[in-house]
Amino acid sequence: MNIDIIMPYKEIFSEKKASSVSLTIKNSWEFSEFKSSIKVFGQFTEVPFADINFVGLKIKRFLHFGNNRSILMNYLNLHKKDTRLRKIIEFHNRPYLFNIAIRQLRNFPMSLHFHNDPTEMRGSKTISERIEIAKNASAVYFVSKYIKKRFLSGISKDFNNLYVLPNGLERKLHKQPEKNKEIAFIGRLVKEKGAHIFIESIRSLVKKYPEWKFRIIGTSKAGNEKLKTSYEKKVIRDFKALGNNIEYSGFISNNEVKKMMKTLSILVVPSIWEEPFGLTALEGFCYGAAIIASKVGGLEEILEGTGLLIKDIDEIKLEKSITNLIQNKKLLEDYQNNSWVNYKYNQSQIVKKQDMIRNKIFNNFYLS
Repeated sequence: MNIDIIMPYKEIFSEKKASSVSLTIKNSWEFSEFKSSIKVFGQFTEVPFADINFVGLKIKRFLHFGNNRSILMNYLNLHKKDTRLRKIIEFHNRPYLFNIAIRQLRNFPMSLHFHNDPTEMRGSKTISERIEIAKNASAVYFVSKYIKKRFLSGISKDFNNLYVLPNGLERKLHKQPEKNKEIAFIGRLVKEKGAHIFIESIRSLVKKYPEWKFRIIGTSKAGNEKLKTSYEKKVIRDFKALGNNIEYSGFISNNEVKKMMKTLSILVVPSIWEEPFGLTALEGFCYGAAIIASKVGGLEEILEGTGLLIKDIDEIKLEKSITNLIQNKKLLEDYQNNSWVNYKYNQSQIVKKQDMIRNKIFNNFYLS
């Protein structure tokens, strides 16, 4: 079986600059039974992930009327020359590209992965658009039950090709790691991720608990080495003024994030939007951190019964929750143990479901 994966233009498929969709594709590839026959197509990058068959595409934005359309047009040109007669084509997070492709590639089964709210994305905002996607796709995947629910909003018809396929991360540690006195916010420095709430919540805690280190990791966009937006500049300026036991690391690679997660005691995920899934929360979960998060969207699904979830989060509620964990060692260890014991998102298990669906699609389309 051959599988072509089409990424959104904004994704940079490299170790140093990968964001959530790239990481999901890479993590899934690692454990797929079809890894040797998978090709990933995206914007050109000089140093893509090693070992994966990645095709970097040169973008012709004006010729093709947009960066994402250029990804598709480049792919279609390569597809015409491809001698592989049987393959599945998988699109990630660009429903309008899927809608264009479905009219030109009728002889191939196609699937669409939603990583964000379909009702807010070009090509799937309306009920009629989403119904057409469900009719035409061999499979539609959603990173959470919440995202699937958003896709089905206003739709009463049943479809048997809609699947919840959460992001995964393989836990390769065999022993629960020892933790340092560190608390961190990790993620994009944009308002909806709530970095400003984290900063306001720790203003007094930084001085009260000098033995603890408070960290922020990230920029407004994956791969950015400098602060560019007024929001992130203000956030980091305010953060650096808090005290001596703070540390801002900028954007670091996912491998570096994982290393830091191993010794992190408390991860704070104070999102103020309906988080589709929450890959950062998953990483904290995997490495046994105590997680304090907003009770929204996919975060609630991932962390229910494991993390400390706050409804209608604000700096007062968050400060109280952090203080409770700092002051109560037993409570902190309980939440850390909950993360370690309840983890159920190993990529090797999740990709088994995905590969079963791929097999079903392939057999139904080509062998029936």
